[in-house]
Amino acid sequence: METQTDTFDRVGCELVADSLRAGNEVRVRVAGSSMVPALWPGDELLVRALALAEPSRGDLLLFVRDGRLCTHRLVDMLDQAGGARLITRGDAVPQCDPPVAPSEILGTVASITRGGREIPISLSPARRLLSFGIRHSDFIRRAALKIHSVRRRSWTIQEA
Repeated sequence: METQTDTFDRVGCELVADSLRAGNEVRVRVAGSSMVPALWPGDELLVRALALAEPSRGDLLLFVRDGRLCTHRLVDMLDQAGGARLITRGDAVPQCDPPVAPSEILGTVASITRGGREIPISLSPARRLLSFGIRHSDFIRRAALKIHSVRRRSWTIQEA
């Protein structure tokens, strides 16, 4: 039986997908932590339709996975007999996702807003090192998420 949350997730995915397929830009809020440190829970993403452009390695791609929106980094592209397949992975996750067909990609992240400011999409060497640590250590991952939640609360207090 589908819960109310499942229904909201499904309807939200459909609205975002339809809007991007129509060529519009959409703004979505990050809920998960699989892309830390590039994306943190609460970040706002501006996503643009992919149109006819082909994604490049390193792009942050938005697609639907298991009925929910997912934004992961493109790490490889495979040419198989059945067509091209894209390999994505969350920056904080050691294993790659199951392959995605190019037709499943809804759009690419054009900008990230965190705490009211736009931040760069590319990973600096320091953020790459943090990403490696988060991907391979549960302790570092938990500590980074805790620090972020404390900082995020201070942003909320400052905005009020």
